[in-house]
Amino acid sequence: MPLFLIRHAQSANNAKPESDRISDPPITDVGEQQAARLASWITELNLNRLITSPFLRTLQTTRAIHEATGLTPEVRTEWHEHGGCYSGYLDGQMRGERGLSRGEIEQQFPGFQVHEQIGREGWWQERDWETVEQARQRARDVVQRTHDEFVDDDQRVAFVTHADFKRFFLEVIHSSWLDVAMNTSVTTINRSPDALQLVEFNQVDHLPAELRTY
Repeated sequence: MPLFLIRHAQSANNAKPESDRISDPPITDVGEQQAARLASWITELNLNRLITSPFLRTLQTTRAIHEATGLTPEVRTEWHEHGGCYSGYLDGQMRGERGLSRGEIEQQFPGFQVHEQIGREGWWQERDWETVEQARQRARDVVQRTHDEFVDDDQRVAFVTHADFKRFFLEVIHSSWLDVAMNTSVTTINRSPDALQLVEFNQVDHLPAELRTY
């Protein structure tokens, strides 16, 4: 049975130079259109479960899917973007931020199921910036956890995540560093008792050319 990795819709940071970016941006007007197009199309996948990163841009993208499918989104920290929730962009000057708290997520996104790891102090809790090797190890752990959790059932699961973490995840199962996936692109992975296998990368048939962004 397949698993689906979905990159979030265009965020305000995607449309800004690196020096102007903020720690947890919302999606843009273009992103809203992308998410709506994704939601209209995604019913064809017949999903059973929906799991999302705790960043605002993934939560907003997931809300559109939730409204289209009726699925209860599960908010899990392990699908966050490389680096974590931080401000700044120069090496040695990046500062960890708190991230959204349980109460903030529940207030803004009613009906979402927030993982017990996320408490009142925010999901990132001002920890240090996550290094590349730490992100790669997290990706290896998530691949193993995903295989163990879903290998023996027939659920069709979608994970709403981020460009770089998606690449780290795919590097584990594909042994190759792939290009950046477009906003709201869908990557299909087949799961078997032995392994996870990449089937299709960066599918954006639901988007017209003018809404295809990175």
